[in-house]
Amino acid sequence: MILRRPYAILIKSFRLIHLILFALLAYITYRANSILSFFKDYISTSGNIEVISSNYISTFLFISFIFVIVLSVVIFLLMRYKKKPKLLYVIIVIVSILSVICFLYLYSNLKELEVSNMSARNIRLLRDISRFNFWGMFIICLPVLVRGLGFDIKKFNFSKDLNELKLEKEDSEEVEINIGFESDNIKKVGRRVLRELKYYYAENKFFINIILIIITLILIISFPFNKFVMNRDLNEKETLGTNYFNIKVTDSFISEKNRISKDYCYFIIKFSIKGKTDKYELKLDNFVLETKENKYIPSLKYYYYFEDVGIGYREQELDTSDYEDYIFIYNIKKEDQEEEFKLNYIIDERKIKLNPTILD
Repeated sequence: MILRRPYAILIKSFRLIHLILFALLAYITYRANSILSFFKDYISTSGNIEVISSNYISTFLFISFIFVIVLSVVIFLLMRYKKKPKLLYVIIVIVSILSVICFLYLYSNLKELEVSNMSARNIRLLRDISRFNFWGMFIICLPVLVRGLGFDIKKFNFSKDLNELKLEKEDSEEVEINIGFESDNIKKVGRRVLRELKYYYAENKFFINIILIIITLILIISFPFNKFVMNRDLNEKETLGTNYFNIKVTDSFISEKNRISKDYCYFIIKFSIKGKTDKYELKLDNFVLETKENKYIPSLKYYYYFEDVGIGYREQELDTSDYEDYIFIYNIKKEDQEEEFKLNYIIDERKIKLNPTILD
């Protein structure tokens, strides 16, 4: 098998890599500015503004950080190999890590603001952290854009980074790994492949270790964060944001009034909802009430039993200007009455933990 050293490809793609890096940094900077603008508006309106954390911080934001760090490390290795200045890429990695910490801290506080108020002092602190985060990302965008465009600051003209990095034959030289196959001796081939892989690892130990560390960091950051932060189970009175609406369960009840069988009872979910797109209607089958053993979908025919609790949702178009209150009603087995309940919006697989009270 013939492998080529990666340096020639990296040098030829030097500007493109920096333009991609700039696009990712610009997106992160845009999100940082959105959060800064939110806290400015929150202060100017004295807290009279809707808080939806998912509108400002998403999983894609942290995926962008991962790509920024990976690309920065790759270019750092190239500059280190070619004995060129590499401080910029160290700074990008450090600033990116600090920014991730800022975003995580801001996200936790935005989640808290969804259900409670904060002191003016804490809000101003969050605004200042947001400003620091924004300007840090904005500043590192500039030199990355300069390198992506090929502008030489020292000479104030356009020059080619390809020439600056001195593309040489050894950057494209082939590394031959002979992998033979003998049908009558599979074990011998296996030992040979393993031995050659060890030699290849020994020759490229530093580069391979960096890649393994990056992959490990991606796994460590992505899965736990996605599960326990971005897609964690919500509680009642916390807002679930989707592309089409924001919904918040305000209360839940269990009632045996007018039950159709002694083996069944009713589960009522009271919620507030606001649309994000015109003429949007909920599909009831997407809102599944789950227990450990059973799953239920809302039923329209029991609404008239609980008109005193709220208005039953019957595929009304969602208001995009303000929140409206509705109820869902589920006919559940009485054996589930003491179970733990969750409302699962199956399109996004987001769940809300419910704490029902008994309704006489």
